[in-house]
Amino acid sequence: MAQSHGRGWRAAFECGECGLALLSSRQDWVGPVCAVGRRPCGFCGHQWLSRRIRQTEWPREVLTDATQTCPECGHESVVTLETHRSVYASDQIDPHFGLPLSLVDAGRHGALWAYNVRHIATLKAYVAATLRERGSRAGSQSMISCLPAWMKAAKNREDVLKRLVKLEQLLVARLTAPLTSPDTPPATTAQTPSPPAAPWPPGR
Repeated sequence: MAQSHGRGWRAAFECGECGLALLSSRQDWVGPVCAVGRRPCGFCGHQWLSRRIRQTEWPREVLTDATQTCPECGHESVVTLETHRSVYASDQIDPHFGLPLSLVDAGRHGALWAYNVRHIATLKAYVAATLRERGSRAGSQSMISCLPAWMKAAKNREDVLKRLVKLEQLLVARLTAPLTSPDTPPATTAQTPSPPAAPWPPGR
């Protein structure tokens, strides 16, 4: 769930299967990251020894440093790393937490994806339009300006619209799908008593 808040967004996510809970207010991020750093060689002073490690998996190891071999003297030095989010335009992930998107259609021109029904509707309206004008509120259309050229090409209009319809159908199917298989017996939930509350302040 994401809600507009001033000039930014507040988002929250909780997985019904594993219980993973993410909050944008905590800067939670499970998407790709890149650990980067550089330093002079600790032996000959050659500048620079640079290290860049991109991690796309989750969970992942937290990298704080890595060794790098000097091309001049051949010695290894330890490079301190700082980790930052690393998102490419081709990454099919949500912008809040880096979670993989579920509404994706892979085609011969490139992957077509959407966040929700409003996103699909906006794309359909743009692709279907034969006359595309930028009005006085063009500043709010930055998403459209970032679309790849193959989506904007008139010769691909029919193909792109068909693929957007497929995404619509995929979304409807997922929203109307039963939570459990008809062959799966209903699960029973044991009622576990809550533990006694801990004293507060501690030690009292």
